Amino acid sequence: MKKNNFLFSVIALILLIISACDDQSPQEIFNASEYRIKYEETLEILNIENPQHVHSVNIGVVIVKIENGDIIITSVGEGRTDVYIGDSIGLSNQARINISVDGTGRIIVETIMKYDGRAVNPNIKYAVTINGSVGSEITQTRIDLQMNGTHFIVTEDMDVTSWFINLPSGLSARIFDIFASNPERGPNEVYILIFGIPLSTSSDIIKIIVPRINAGRNWDVYFNTRYDAIYNITSTFEHE
Repeated sequence: MKKNNFLFSVIALILLIISACDDQSPQEIFNASEYRIKYEETLEILNIENPQHVHSVNIGVVIVKIENGDIIITSVGEGRTDVYIGDSIGLSNQARINISVDGTGRIIVETIMKYDGRAVNPNIKYAVTINGSVGSEITQTRIDLQMNGTHFIVTEDMDVTSWFINLPSGLSARIFDIFASNPERGPNEVYILIFGIPLSTSSDIIKIIVPRINAGRNWDVYFNTRYDAIYNITSTFEHE
């Protein structure tokens, strides 16, 4: 009898182990996925004819790029984030895509918000060239920004280096004056000084994004570019 009881106990233990193994479902592995908006679809889907600028708020969740005109959003981690896309008309007409990524890497597009930023009419007011050479301090240069249809939320002497998305490394930007054509609506012009010692060359057109927290809007404002607002930072060798 004892022998039978022992045998039954062993069998019961084996069955228990097998049952426990069956209950453990295999863990899902994160596999990166891709969400692509074709070039020919961007006008219909995003209200953007020619996307030029893309930005992921959290690159730990998704990365985004433009490839042959297509917008490619790729998952890299679990979570939620926003993706901003701007057009070639001053990078002002834009869309915001709310995205979540689940534990398997699957991208879920929750909402696409379309904005016609051109109604705000954000402009670099005058032609300006930021001149200098790598390794030498530049002459402080003023650049004036103007927005109609909204207002700046800023203070004097505020560091706005982050607004200049292609500012050569080593340079900084700071507000030195604020102007309101209609004080009741808040300031619609800011005057900024660019200064510092550039560490890299650039001949780019100046590109500016004012964050929503500083733009009186629920979205970032992309400023209209102009062909005569540029960087002219050359190498030291070119000046010798």
